[in-house]
Amino acid sequence: MKVVLDTNVFNDRRFLEWLIESPFQPVTSSGVYMEVLYRYARRKGLLEAKSKVKAVFESISLEIMDFDEESAEIVVQSALGRWDFSKNARDYMIGSLAVKLNAPLVTNNKKHFEWLPEVYTPAEFMEKFGSS
Repeated sequence: MKVVLDTNVFNDRRFLEWLIESPFQPVTSSGVYMEVLYRYARRKGLLEAKSKVKAVFESISLEIMDFDEESAEIVVQSALGRWDFSKNARDYMIGSLAVKLNAPLVTNNKKHFEWLPEVYTPAEFMEKFGSS
């Protein structure tokens, strides 16, 4: 089963280590890759950041998926009538992948994803699906 990861879960080493041994197939959007890469590049420069991020992503067999037309349409449909689009556009982009894949999303900021049917913090996800 696929599980979509938000940017902020890459701070949770325990969750990432658990994910390696889990039956889940982690995926994320190219937008999350951009955010994580930027966070590391500010401190270490782009070349070192690319190496570090690639190593982390490969260690958990993370698939990066592009934001496409279908995702854009999901964003628009999800954001209509919510009045928070400009403030939370990146979160809508990340969440659209969960909708597209019919997969749960793991984040430390559940409030930004209230519009999704299945959202967990890393701790909640591990508890529900078998943390030791």
